[in-house]
Amino acid sequence: MSENGNRAERIVGDDEIRDITIIGAGPVGLITAFWAGMREASSRIVESLPELGGQLTTLYPEKWIFDVPGFPRIIAKDLVDQLKEQSIDQFGAPVHLETTADRVEYEPDPDDPERRILRLVTDRGDLLSRTIIIAGGHGAFEPKKLPGYDMSPWEGKGAHYLVGEKAEFAGKRVVIIGGGDSACDWVLNLLDTASDITLVHRREGFRAHEVTVGEIMQASEAGKIDVRTPYQVKDVQGNGEIERVTLFNSEDETDVVEIDCDAVLLQLGFSTKLGPLKDWGFELEKGAIVVNGVMETNLDRVWACGDITTFDGKLKLIATGFSESAIAVAQAVHHIRPDMKIQPAYSTNTGVPGGAAGQP
Repeated sequence: MSENGNRAERIVGDDEIRDITIIGAGPVGLITAFWAGMREASSRIVESLPELGGQLTTLYPEKWIFDVPGFPRIIAKDLVDQLKEQSIDQFGAPVHLETTADRVEYEPDPDDPERRILRLVTDRGDLLSRTIIIAGGHGAFEPKKLPGYDMSPWEGKGAHYLVGEKAEFAGKRVVIIGGGDSACDWVLNLLDTASDITLVHRREGFRAHEVTVGEIMQASEAGKIDVRTPYQVKDVQGNGEIERVTLFNSEDETDVVEIDCDAVLLQLGFSTKLGPLKDWGFELEKGAIVVNGVMETNLDRVWACGDITTFDGKLKLIATGFSESAIAVAQAVHHIRPDMKIQPAYSTNTGVPGGAAGQP
């Protein structure tokens, strides 16, 4: 029952009790719908953003991704399209975009009063489910601002936090600020687009994958990019649009460098927030949901997988999120149908449920 004692209306067109409700339509949420379909479990996806894909679509749709098994490299938005085809299109899971999951309530299962089901209360109505799997990435996110210098006057005037289309930087002199994976990846991604690229980091070392850093250093030695470490932004000049950035050496502030540029791409990471999930009653650690070895949270009938979780040995990768989702689905389905084995049959033998065995 809702807190005010009134039962909210169910979301129109999706009023059945589904086996699994998935919160989050990023890559891990999408593959969770696939695993559900392979276990012949009905599912749906709830996503607060207006598009599928999570951060892949919102933050870097045209960025190359190199660490998804089976793809030497793939554009982020293309990976989302492939996952959509594999999960939603193949198994017909309904998707509720721009829908925020506010809270979860428990009530008797109308088909078996001795069992409980979950009522997911959203800002667009209620959804009924036997289990829930949280696959919400980092949660709500916003770009971190540049410390030490206020770039807000230049936002929309050459200062960028996100890359919607690489074409925005075609033929431009671009200064990229940051030392993590995103900053380093965009250096390589824009090599064939920007006319000049300068990478600025306030420290000597980078926090990106070693292979990526190695490629950047090779490009620097070949004169394709300019790497400035350890430097920070001292000032930005321009007449309505960014035209020049002044840098100072982190270890010697008298060492000042001026760089002519048309755009500044700030890749300093993102502040993440769990939003309403923080009030569900989860055990939390540093803003992440604590799960055990089978992706089980401390809430009954609720599992979690992907970057939103934490456990000993956690690796925040798409690849590990995929495997975590398979575990979560297996556990959820076994909870619903205790006679079903945790270990699924091999798809090479069974094919896709509803299709010809072993056929693509």
